[in-house]
Amino acid sequence: SSCLGAEVQGGKFCFEIQPPFTAMVDASQVKALEAFVAKFKEDPTIIHSPELAFFKDFLACLGATLPAKPPASPAAGASPPPAAEPVVEEEEEEEEEEPEEPEEEDPDLLPKDDPPFPEKAPEGELELTDEQLDKQGDAQGAAAEALGDGNLEEALAKFTEAIKIGNVAANLYAKRAEVLLKLKRPCACIADCDSALSVNQNNARAYRVRGRANRLVGNWEQAHKDLAQAQSLDFDSFADADIELKKLVASKWEKIQVKQRSARLKAEERKKKEMKKRKEEAKRIYEEQKKAEAAGASAGGFPGGGGFPGGFPGMGGMGGMM
Repeated sequence: SSCLGAEVQGGKFCFEIQPPFTAMVDASQVKALEAFVAKFKEDPTIIHSPELAFFKDFLACLGATLPAKPPASPAAGASPPPAAEPVVEEEEEEEEEEPEEPEEEDPDLLPKDDPPFPEKAPEGELELTDEQLDKQGDAQGAAAEALGDGNLEEALAKFTEAIKIGNVAANLYAKRAEVLLKLKRPCACIADCDSALSVNQNNARAYRVRGRANRLVGNWEQAHKDLAQAQSLDFDSFADADIELKKLVASKWEKIQVKQRSARLKAEERKKKEMKKRKEEAKRIYEEQKKAEAAGASAGGFPGGGGFPGGFPGMGGMGGMM
């Protein structure tokens, strides 16, 4: 009598193991065959897997009716099917940036002057002789007289002569700075004011003159700070012209600050949008990779018996049984 019976009925595979067959194999082989048959009943179409070609031929020899072959699927290891084009969400229309207002023409701006600047006093504290003190006093007097006559170059030369003797007071640097500003040498003026403030950091005159010079070269922030400091140190000597200049500088600096804040906020917003786009793109790529991996894992139907835990245990022995 036959030891095996195989038939596919109504799309299901029926496999009967008869007693004479079980006597020919050990228990582990029977368990393996039962596990295979259970899987086969769940999905008869796996009979068309290339790995089971020998079993398919065996069933055909027995006269079994086999299920229809399923539609072809990509082989394992083959390139995954091209991912569907992601639905591109319409990007939010970026607000058009308002064109910046053109800078108002400032007829009072001066070109920046380059070094060399007038000489400074010798470094360090010097003990001047009476003769040197007299000479320094005479030079300052001559500078004041030349300034009164409108001779700026002579005044500059005399102030420089007095400064080079040494032990210069902050006011002497500040006075020469005023002359330099009148000569339209704003950077040299600022350098002298810096020297004056290194001698006396509370010299209101140096702050006031430096504030004017910074305004004339467009250093609005520093001009604003200098004029505010000069007024706080010596309010009484702050003339009407200085007050008007301080108002002009404060207004200009406020406008600049508004522009700077606006530019910073726009830059931060652009950075946030770029970060969001990068995250969305990384997420899209990750999801596509996961889909491709899933498609590759499910492709090939029955690769190497991987559909069963541990493959087909004992299938080598089953080849001998059949």
